[in-house]
Amino acid sequence: MIVIPPAVELEEYFMRLAKATWTKYTYNEADGEDEIKKKHKTLVISCDLDMLEEKVAVKLHYRFIRDTLYCFIEEIGN
Repeated sequence: MIVIPPAVELEEYFMRLAKATWTKYTYNEADGEDEIKKKHKTLVISCDLDMLEEKVAVKLHYRFIRDTLYCFIEEIGN
């Protein structure tokens, strides 16, 4: 998985978040990975993160590009 975070300073944190979220998704949706891959769709998961005394809203965009899973992380402004 290649993860593209909104800030390089938090790359390790977002890498763990993206991998854990994908693992949970594929566990709950057995055919989800094949559906995304075969139909060339993007899976978007919205979540709120508790970071340094504030909540940060993000969207995780998962997409297969040439059989490699990418996760683009979008920080949503308040």
